[in-house]
Amino acid sequence: MAEDKQIPAHVIAQRARGEPNKRLRRRNEQSEFYDVFRRINMHGGDKDACWEWLGAHGKGTRNEWRPRVAINNKHYYVYRIVYGLYTGYELKAGDVIRHSCDHSWCCNPYHMLIGTQADNVQDMLARERVGMKLQYIKRIMQMLEIGCPTPYVAAKMKEGYNLTIDESMIRKIRMRTIYKHVEWPWGDEYAKSRKRRGK
Repeated sequence: MAEDKQIPAHVIAQRARGEPNKRLRRRNEQSEFYDVFRRINMHGGDKDACWEWLGAHGKGTRNEWRPRVAINNKHYYVYRIVYGLYTGYELKAGDVIRHSCDHSWCCNPYHMLIGTQADNVQDMLARERVGMKLQYIKRIMQMLEIGCPTPYVAAKMKEGYNLTIDESMIRKIRMRTIYKHVEWPWGDEYAKSRKRRGK
């Protein structure tokens, strides 16, 4: 999991005030003369540091705050513009910018990878940004592997970790339909054998 980094102070202040998005351009400035880099703290070009957008942040699709800019009355995520300018690659519909630093406000192109939404979800699962923690998943897998029935596994997770898990989720783990990024040879074989029996 990525090390937690300090959110820029101006971003915290803006979020607290609940300010709306602001346009980047100055009054009477043509859109084609926008210079997004004048509003990014690039830390002297340090490839390892997260580069902060010093302009406005708007809420994204999951109600999270992201650096945004309006060009010709259309809103864009700043890091998508930065990626295109740095690499020359024209992002297509369906292309998702994945942050290796796990910070959605970072505008450092060295922290960006292109992928699909499915890739992004796998990143989130692998880094435990969503879903269950890896230690819980592995404990469930251990119990299933030694033959514990689903209700027993659910009861033990509640007893040992105070974690309420629906039995349908445990069945999905056993059938390898969720948390497939976690290596589990026994589960792979079990799921394959069940599929062969179902044919």
